[in-house]
Formats: sequence, C-alpha cells, structure tokens
Amino acid sequence: MAGSTQQELDHTIYDLRKKMARISGKTSTPESFQSRVVDTLPSPPWLEQAIDTGGIPRAMVTAVADCPAVHVDLLVAATQAGSCVAIVGYPQLALAAIDAAGGDLERVVVIPDPAPHAAAVLGTLVEGVDMVFYRPAANASPTFARPVEARLHKSRCALVVSGHAWPKVQLNIDAHVVGIRGLGRGYGRVRGVEVDGRVWGKSQPPRRFHAVVGERMDVVSLSDATSELQEMAR
Repeated sequence: MAGSTQQELDHTIYDLRKKMARISGKTSTPESFQSRVVDTLPSPPWLEQAIDTGGIPRAMVTAVADCPAVHVDLLVAATQAGSCVAIVGYPQLALAAIDAAGGDLERVVVIPDPAPHAAAVLGTLVEGVDMVFYRPAANASPTFARPVEARLHKSRCALVVSGHAWPKVQLNIDAHVVGIRGLGRGYGRVRGVEVDGRVWGKSQPPRRFHAVVGERMDVVSLSDATSELQEMAR
C-alpha cells in the first residue's frame, strides 16, 4: 500500500511538472524564474497603490478575503503580465470570468482537488510558477505548512491563501463588495465592482482602501486603519 501511495504521488508530481513546463514554454520550470529580481508579483493598480511594496510579495504567504471579484482581478493582473499561476482547491472559481476580464488562461494551471497529497502538490508548484492561489478545505496546520513554506521561501513564487487560515501570513488583504457599477433597475451590464477593504501585515502598516475592480481598477481612496485594527485585536 505504501509503495502504491508513493507511486501515485510521483505520478502527480510528474504531471504537475509537465503542466508547468508547458505554460512556461520551458522544459525545466523551476529554474525559469531564478534569475528574476522582482520582489513582488504583478498586481492590479488599486492594490499596487494600497500596498507599500507595490504588489503581492514573492516567496511569502498572503491571505486574501473570500471575495471572488478580488480573486479574479488578482489572477487577471498576474496572467496579463505573463506570470504563470496555479489555482489549487478552488473548483468554484469561474475561469470564464478571468478570460472575460482579459486574463490569459494559457498561463493557468488548475488543480481542483489536491488531496490526498496537497502539501506535496503545493511544494512542487511553488518551485515552478509565479503565483499559487490556494483555497484549503480547512485551516492549515503548522505541520502541513512548514514543508511548503521551506520551498516557498527559496522560490520567487507568491502563495495566496483564501477561505481558511494559514499559520504564518506576511500580508493580509481584507475586502468585501459594497456596490456594482453599470446596472440600472433591472437592466444594464456590470462594468465594475466597488470594494471596501484594508491591508496589514508584518511589514505593511494598516491601511484602508476603497477601490473599483474591473472597470478602471483604480483606488478611490486610501486611509490609515491603525486604530480600527487595534480595536479589532482587543
């Protein structure tokens, strides 16, 4: 039984490496980004302005609120810029929305269900793509996260987690929809989604933002959120 499990894992990892090689256009993807010196992943303009570093940090874990409009915008910005991304454990995400917003699905690897080798799958992916967007089925334990982070910190990949908690997070992005642009009373087409949110983290001062996602994707306003977050922590 143990041999069969190992064989299944080896086959899973082999398939992942083939997929990563295909979307990157290289035969050995892990080295494809080693020469890059960028510290952040290409991100939507509204997020670039809200975060001091200008984008989602590579080689670190970022937690994002359960807001599909923001998820799609992050993936669109990354793939439009030529980054390779993997979407793991998130079968509910509408790939058509990414495509409709201008994202490049040729730069996307989709793993709907990484079980029962989720840690191994993540560890392989962070070595070979620019961003892994992971939606765990439950809160990740330190034992689960530790080997993944060991590989992540040596890579140029950004691990973005949503839906459940990750033990150690360097950046937090909270956001929720507050309005829809483009719809009238029973007619019209969605042109943009308004979101309110805040960012904070290990090296990121707390900051609130109000942004339009999808239409112009620019920040409407930014403000300091230190007092609010301190109140939440009490």
